[in-house]
Amino acid sequence: MSTTQSSKPSNPGHAFMRALRQDHVGLSRVMREIDTQAHRLTEDPEGARAILVDAFRYLLRYHHAYHHPREDRLFAHIRARDDELEQTLQKLSHEHESGEQETERLADDLTHASSEDLAGEYGAALVNRINDYLRHTRTHMRHEETVFYSRAERVLTDEDWLAITADDGPDDPITDIRTMRASYPALARSLDDPTSHLGLNRPERSSSNELRLQVLALTDLYGGLMYEAIDLTRTNFRRLKSARGPVSLVRAAGTIYADNLRFAGQCVTRPSRWAVNTGAGLIVGWLKPYMNDQQDRTGEQFGGE
Repeated sequence: MSTTQSSKPSNPGHAFMRALRQDHVGLSRVMREIDTQAHRLTEDPEGARAILVDAFRYLLRYHHAYHHPREDRLFAHIRARDDELEQTLQKLSHEHESGEQETERLADDLTHASSEDLAGEYGAALVNRINDYLRHTRTHMRHEETVFYSRAERVLTDEDWLAITADDGPDDPITDIRTMRASYPALARSLDDPTSHLGLNRPERSSSNELRLQVLALTDLYGGLMYEAIDLTRTNFRRLKSARGPVSLVRAAGTIYADNLRFAGQCVTRPSRWAVNTGAGLIVGWLKPYMNDQQDRTGEQFGGE
């Protein structure tokens, strides 16, 4: 997170956690793309392979190389403050290692398989492995965010945060479309499709670039809600299936009702928040050229004096 290195924030813990959560936004976006391409793999092996290989390389080069080590440092300091979490935090760190190994295997298998293999039984088996990988990664992320991200901000001290943020690295390249195009061209093209079709992929003007970013944010928002709805449906089905009598059925129904109500609230609040952020972002983007011109004229005036 290079921004935290260049200018030390007054609250390094808050900035660090915000960056970790933003990393998860980018990770979720790439996982949705992996999900989409996995369903295409046996029908369009070459087209889907190029995007999938780029996606797994991105995960290896950023999330496994920088994001997970940051989390491991965070977990180590939480363990020191709350030893009851020792076993669970060790499990999460182990999942980082096993996830990296499976990411490497998937990237290698995709790279070296022939088109004929990918279109046949080997490709179908690979798709199943990718789906398992996505399911485990999403569960892992939810566990981190719902339990340990919130716990970190409560139990860690300023001294902890200084140690955690001392050895940092670059920002997520997914925030810069030019970097993505240079390093992961197939993935970048696919991720940028929503704005390309709307003619918003030319960043020369700050206002149109801001609109492009907001459209990407909207597609990410609804994509995330869609996958959460799918996961919730599966969970609800498992709860009903596991009910063994009237009492357990009533309990399952109550839990399902509460979770569905909570999700319905998210479906209302998240788009509303996006609309507010979009309005503010577009106004700033529209005003920025005029603000820059005004600053240049002011600089010339004082420079001339």
